[in-house]
Amino acid sequence: MASTAHLVQAEVRDRAFEYRVAVVGERLFATEIHVDAPYLDIRTAPDAHTTYRPGTLPVELARRVVSVTRGFGLVFAAWDLIATRDHRILALELNPGGQWAFVPDHHPITTALADHLEQATR
Repeated sequence: MASTAHLVQAEVRDRAFEYRVAVVGERLFATEIHVDAPYLDIRTAPDAHTTYRPGTLPVELARRVVSVTRGFGLVFAAWDLIATRDHRILALELNPGGQWAFVPDHHPITTALADHLEQATR
């Protein structure tokens, strides 16, 4: 364990779905990821078992996600969250280089990133 970073976290068995949340500046884009089979890691679920839907975070949680992203000095971050069947939302990770293009409607995220880069060069 001394040679690399490790992540140890509790297994969440009562997952209703997961969120992939992209933050670009002050903008937040949430996508619900539903898997119709019991995959511990939804990234291993075949596409036939995975459904993506536009998502909405509770207002206070959305504010905190943007605030924490900004607090780390980041303009972009991808968050992974789990929504449980009893309506809790658990944070798995904040990734400053996370993917977003796998989200079916990723064009608003791409546009927000391009807009931010264009404004930053002015």
